[in-house]
Amino acid sequence: MRIIPFLATSLFVSLLTLPLSSHALELPPVESFHNGLGLQGYTGIFNTPNAHVTDEGWFYALYSNQKEINWRERVPFEDNYLFSAGLFNFLEVGGRFFEAPGAGRDLSANFKVTSAPLTRNYPLLPVIAGGMQDLGGGAALLQTKYIVASEDIWRFRLSAGYGSGPNRMKGGFAGGEFKAHDWVYLLGEYDTKETNVGARVVLPQFWKIPISFTASAKTSLDYKPGNFDIAVGLSVPLDFKIRKQKSADSGQEAMAREPETASAPVKTVSGVGTANQPAASEVVVNKATMPVSETSVAVPPIAKGETGKLDLNRLRDQLIQQGFLNVRVGTREKTLVVEYENARYNHNELDALGLVAGIATAADGQSQYDRLEIVIRRRNIAMMQVSVPFSSLRSFFLEHGNTSDLNAMMDISLGVDTNGVRYQEGDRNSSFLKSSLVLTPGLTTWVGTEVGVFDYVFSLKPELTVQAWKGAALNARWDIPVSWSDNLEDGKTFRNSRNDPQLDRLMFFQGFKPLPDVMVNLGAGMYVHHVNGTINEITWTPGDGSSRIHLSQGWTEHSITHQKNEIYLAAYRYYFSPLDLSLEGTYGRFWAQDHGFSLELKRFFDDTAVSVYYKNSKATDSKKWEAVGIQFSFPLTPRQDMKPYVVQVRGSDEWSYAQETTLKNNNYNNKRGTLNYLAPYPLTLTPKPTSGLLQAYQNRDRLNAAYIRAHLERLREAWMKFKD
Repeated sequence: MRIIPFLATSLFVSLLTLPLSSHALELPPVESFHNGLGLQGYTGIFNTPNAHVTDEGWFYALYSNQKEINWRERVPFEDNYLFSAGLFNFLEVGGRFFEAPGAGRDLSANFKVTSAPLTRNYPLLPVIAGGMQDLGGGAALLQTKYIVASEDIWRFRLSAGYGSGPNRMKGGFAGGEFKAHDWVYLLGEYDTKETNVGARVVLPQFWKIPISFTASAKTSLDYKPGNFDIAVGLSVPLDFKIRKQKSADSGQEAMAREPETASAPVKTVSGVGTANQPAASEVVVNKATMPVSETSVAVPPIAKGETGKLDLNRLRDQLIQQGFLNVRVGTREKTLVVEYENARYNHNELDALGLVAGIATAADGQSQYDRLEIVIRRRNIAMMQVSVPFSSLRSFFLEHGNTSDLNAMMDISLGVDTNGVRYQEGDRNSSFLKSSLVLTPGLTTWVGTEVGVFDYVFSLKPELTVQAWKGAALNARWDIPVSWSDNLEDGKTFRNSRNDPQLDRLMFFQGFKPLPDVMVNLGAGMYVHHVNGTINEITWTPGDGSSRIHLSQGWTEHSITHQKNEIYLAAYRYYFSPLDLSLEGTYGRFWAQDHGFSLELKRFFDDTAVSVYYKNSKATDSKKWEAVGIQFSFPLTPRQDMKPYVVQVRGSDEWSYAQETTLKNNNYNNKRGTLNYLAPYPLTLTPKPTSGLLQAYQNRDRLNAAYIRAHLERLREAWMKFKD
């Protein structure tokens, strides 16, 4: 009987019973730990997990050349590509792809849930986590389920647990991490079969670059000691904000934004340690607690007439100079009314709203008006009205007042009332015939297929949108392949997935707003190459926008084969503003004529959205499919684009990449029907053109009162950043 499994079990029991025997135990203060990505795709040591998860709001990626013990004697090499995302402070989701000639090629998913948020204020209580590696699928090669406990003592993190296998980590395991330096960790573990030792180096973020790099080296004491497996990786915050280490006092590591974003939203992202917050924990200082000399903002002398009173014409000109379209400035008794359309600040409509509110507040320095009403337009349709007293705005913008006071005094409505407003005559910087040329990369990938490890086609997709009358736009997109892998060459397996340069879309869209909380968008033309028809949608967003119903209808016909398709979809989305979290379910007939439903859980980290989703549908060949995946979406353009002239050249305000895997299915009439492979047609694909409602009108589904009220601090941050 080996002594190490016994010790692993004993350590696990000891961690659980430590609080019962430590009333008089004085432990040294704990250190902050980097929750590193192990060699199996979950946070941990090498092949064993600890009880912590990837830091909330971070993305980790890793490459390793470690050969799995199950087949290392019969493979010449093994490449492992792993990633993990911290979706919450208690949950990580990740994936792994490996290529081992002679053993297999597989794409798998994993997850881990931790109790750390519940015990972070109780340093003597161990953190407990449970998870699964290589979940689902009919080709599971590395599957295991596990439970693990961890305890942080000074510079040590000790972990022990039990895995159920069946493919790996079956039995008791244990390990430890020693923080020898802020950058260096010494690691050791027993993984139920072998004892491994090594080290991990964690480099700090580079100046002005929100990326840090890691490297690990590991050797087995039971198999060719001194023969090292290597892993290199990186970590990046999903909001792409620069962070720097402030201190590690009392086991905490405070992180602050660089000065240019120092007034970003006031929040604390909970750590996942027992008595400490991880390196990614972010504590943003509330400026209201600082001395006034550090927080006061000089009011720029804009929009003032010779008498010192607010000059409405100059205010309008100031907004036009900032690049806003369809600008109108007027008054109604003691209320200043400002209307604008944003086409320049394309990461988030809140940037434009904050800048407009800040300009108007600075202009009304002598308190000439009591209240400010801002009307947000999209394609010259009045989408929303925000009304707030000037006194609250002055306190918020110029004296760094708190968001709760502004929130209490602010009215946000999808119904716009401009009756009785006297507008100034003059230039409005009309959006009529203004156009935008969006230069977007296209990337289609095939990972771990029968014929290749990784295949791709990279293309350029320039997209031209010309605004016409109110709510009308002409949209044209081209698809120009630039680079591709060998399997997309002529005569190869995926050649049909690479098109020649072509006009990919040519459609006309007309949007209108029949009711304050209802939006309609009708589209007709060539949706994709050789496929003509209509794509129509309607959204109903009652109340503060926490709930949203989205209906889609389409009809298309292929111009060569004359195949006709019909699309009918209904979706409901619920948004939970404290976490920037939404859950959406969609049901109906999808683009590929499959029937079924999909569920998507999406969370925004600043302007980056991370989604995990599940698909369940039945195709036209009567085969049933299930799939799960993860998607990352973020702006691929500067936060401040060029001003819109006749033609505005910019990047995409939302670029997405997704990776999914098909779960085990019962298509027995196909010899590969029970395996984990992708369907030969797209599953539950929903038409979402860039000129559709959610992107072109509704700020990526964030133009609602619930979202704005949860992000009021961004209004001030945008004003501070762009006011000059």
